Amino acid sequence: MNRMVSGMADVVDRYDGFVFDIWGTIHDGGTIYPGVIDALAGLRDAGKVIVFLSNSPRTPAVLEDRLDGLGLPAALRDGIVTSGGETRRRLSDPRDAELGGLNGPVWQTGPDRFPDTLPEDRFPTTGEIGEAAWVLNAGPNLPEDTLDVYDAALRAGAERGLPMVCANPDIRVMHGPAIHLCAGALAVRYESYGGGVCWIGKPLPGVFEQCLALPVLAGAERVLVVGDNLETDVLGATRAGLDSLLIAGGIHRLLDDDGSVRVAELERLETGFGTSASLVASRLVWSPGQP
Repeated sequence: MNRMVSGMADVVDRYDGFVFDIWGTIHDGGTIYPGVIDALAGLRDAGKVIVFLSNSPRTPAVLEDRLDGLGLPAALRDGIVTSGGETRRRLSDPRDAELGGLNGPVWQTGPDRFPDTLPEDRFPTTGEIGEAAWVLNAGPNLPEDTLDVYDAALRAGAERGLPMVCANPDIRVMHGPAIHLCAGALAVRYESYGGGVCWIGKPLPGVFEQCLALPVLAGAERVLVVGDNLETDVLGATRAGLDSLLIAGGIHRLLDDDGSVRVAELERLETGFGTSASLVASRLVWSPGQP
């Protein structure tokens, strides 16, 4: 069966609920992609549930404000789940099986850029890795930071056996034409030094379970995950037993100049990540006639 689709109009009747990634799917970090609002409006007109699932280390409330500022109507959003929100929720719960035992000073990788991931007044903070009892990794403190900025501290933390909580499994993210480092890259480096990491976000099942537990998706039997990342969106959907639609023009940049998908390259990437998208579209639009 041909898995290529030209727009959401091709799949609207196949599913009851749609779970959308944000960065690389809805916007490029600063601008909503052409056709996206019409695509979501088409789903809304058809009575479909629209939920967003992001590996952002920020809370859902912060992302709501961000989407408002970018011009995405609130009427096109039924709910948002974020890895940052899940991290904050779990750190707030002393009964959490993995995180409930954390205590003492925490060293954060991005305290200025991602201030809402850590629950207020729950943990003391320190700017010195040598004084920390554990590490909260939300991502680089500055968008232009490289791994070298954090390497010495990551090595020291791993050597001391400090547990790390990673609030964003993404390795990299799109910001306009640029690609920026994410928390996942720091966590991979930490593991390479022997450090232990608790990963929170896609492709781990917890965040998908939180989406499916939202009241708006209660009873929905046909749910499609739409995203641009094979390693997180598609792999996570596969593990959760959900269909997926890959936006080929996102982080993997799988489009030729004429907008067609480089199928051979896509299949090589899928083999490497050990997953396969149920459906593939060049970009998120309602129909191919959109700009």
